[in-house]
Amino acid sequence: MNRRTTLGLVLSLALFPLTRAENEIGFIETFAFAEDREATLALLVPGTEESYFFRALHYQNTRQREKLGEVLRQWATRFPQSGRRQVIERRETLLTYETDPQKTLQFLRDELHPRLDHVQVVPDQKPNLPSTLDPKSIESSVYLQAALATDDLQGTSNEVLELLVRQRVPLTPAQRRTLFGRLDHPDLPGLTGLLIEDLKSPESKGFGEWPIHRLLLPDQLSEVARSVPTVVHQPDFIRTQLRQLAPSSEEDIRPQSHGREAWLDRLWTAVRPLPPAFNSLKACILFARLEHDRSRGVYSRDLFLEYLRLPRPVSYISPGLMERSGGNQALVNLGADFTDYHLGLPPIGGDEPLVRDFVLHFAADDADWQPWTEYLSESWVKAVFAEAKITAGKGNPDSWASFLPASAYQALRDRVDIDFSPVNPIHFAPSDEVSLLVHLKNTPRLIVKIFELNTLNLASVQNRQPDTDLNLEGLVANAEQTHDFEPGPFRRITREFKFPELRGKRGAWVIEFIGGGKSSRALVRKGSYHLLQRQSPAGDLLTILDETFHPATNAVAWLDGRQWNPNPKNGQILIPFAQQAAQRTITLASSNGGFASLVPFQQHSESYRIHVDFHLEREQLLSGRTATLIARTTLLAGDALLPPELLEDPKLRLTTVTADGVSTSLEIPATGLTAHR
Repeated sequence: MNRRTTLGLVLSLALFPLTRAENEIGFIETFAFAEDREATLALLVPGTEESYFFRALHYQNTRQREKLGEVLRQWATRFPQSGRRQVIERRETLLTYETDPQKTLQFLRDELHPRLDHVQVVPDQKPNLPSTLDPKSIESSVYLQAALATDDLQGTSNEVLELLVRQRVPLTPAQRRTLFGRLDHPDLPGLTGLLIEDLKSPESKGFGEWPIHRLLLPDQLSEVARSVPTVVHQPDFIRTQLRQLAPSSEEDIRPQSHGREAWLDRLWTAVRPLPPAFNSLKACILFARLEHDRSRGVYSRDLFLEYLRLPRPVSYISPGLMERSGGNQALVNLGADFTDYHLGLPPIGGDEPLVRDFVLHFAADDADWQPWTEYLSESWVKAVFAEAKITAGKGNPDSWASFLPASAYQALRDRVDIDFSPVNPIHFAPSDEVSLLVHLKNTPRLIVKIFELNTLNLASVQNRQPDTDLNLEGLVANAEQTHDFEPGPFRRITREFKFPELRGKRGAWVIEFIGGGKSSRALVRKGSYHLLQRQSPAGDLLTILDETFHPATNAVAWLDGRQWNPNPKNGQILIPFAQQAAQRTITLASSNGGFASLVPFQQHSESYRIHVDFHLEREQLLSGRTATLIARTTLLAGDALLPPELLEDPKLRLTTVTADGVSTSLEIPATGLTAHR
């Protein structure tokens, strides 16, 4: 039997079960045993897929190629998605091997994707394989030429992309945009020029189209802004610019700090030139700066007037300012949230208390109230101006009474103020002197009481932080002062109260000021505890830090009513695993119980897992040879690394599966595991 006959027989046998499955005993039997198959085909209904199939099969077996081609063309027109036609076409491709072998071989490559890169092993013959690479084949120019073969830079690694940028290789617009879509860091020489070129192109959708835009460094942003001025007013550019101005991890931007002032100055310098469409953003930053200045006792008239010039729909704003605003687009939204700018500044909400405080401060010394009406409504300004003069003792109170309704004047006379100044420190160190500035009005006699709080009881028993809303009824004050003042019912004065008895102490106190039928409280906290946490094989290891972020050597932890003491060798506290992981609060206290802090604590459950990385050299996978398998074992408790030596009786099970689907398993002891093996 020749090769052609054998191939046709194999194909017929492969085809027969498929056809028979569709028609158990039917036309296929008639067709197979017919002496005159040409006449048998007349039994089929013309135009049906069964008719096309058996006619094509007959012409293929009898090698009537022209008739076969005509049937296939009609078949494709009538049934474009026919799977049975594919069978005939594949058979024809194999049957034409002798006349067109390249077509058949290409068909096999496309269908089967064979791998023919294995090296033949000849018994008793030493392999004659090259041991060096041709230097010309691995030159960078070769890789660059391959990378630039397509617009989508298919198959290029990130290293090659960076090389394209560094060497300033000319790119097509499509290649350039593909490059931007894949770059993940901006510190590449020449990148800024490519970005500028793209932003100027007609295909550009503006700044922010590519993730790399939002990763640019400050100098790169400045260069982009100089070359493409239109981007500076685009929201994505502004967001990126403000994120780049964010304080570093070493800067202290807590309230009243110099670092916060420098940061707010940078933000205001960046947003001040923006058009009125960004007035809400300007107001948010400027409001935060005014609050910061006030907490430091600074009242800048220029900054305050900048804030008043921003139009916003509130009752105290001058109608003329609203008319000059230029439309609703320029109005400040006091509730705007700029979380996506990563500023960390809350929405303004209501700003009248701050505006009122600033106007009261300036109006006490101003000679005329009318200049303020450029920004503020006349009725509002006159009332605040009169209050500022009366409470500051400037002139006869009755001379300002005409500025106020009679009821408002009487309310001002009867009003009692015991207000704490914004410049009072927020944080006290244990060694600091404690003094408070208080604004007083209509308090001829003032009683000051000091209550020391049991912070350990509040934290461990009541599970709450110290606050001014504590019920002090029935408690005896640790200290008490009495002060007499005679400024009259209208005058508002500022007095400093010192508490030398709190110097050098660590703890929390509520200081209550009582006078004129009114009470105001201040909470003074001196010192604090912080928590560092990591996992160990036995549980969570805690390190307690004091307010200076140094280890607290005399601190303990309280959890679930139990005191946990530190290990004398390393100063760390071990909290065993819980049955279920949970976010909890834990009390950190001094060993004598005199001071405590309530802090968040993530208690973990006992959860272990093993991660194994395998490496096997593909070149060693030869029949009859021995291959080396490298395994790196990592043992974890949660996210904490543990030494693999803790594993008892470890075993490694290997399962191999042949191309025929036959699997074999082998289990071997995995003794001697270490972190390095």
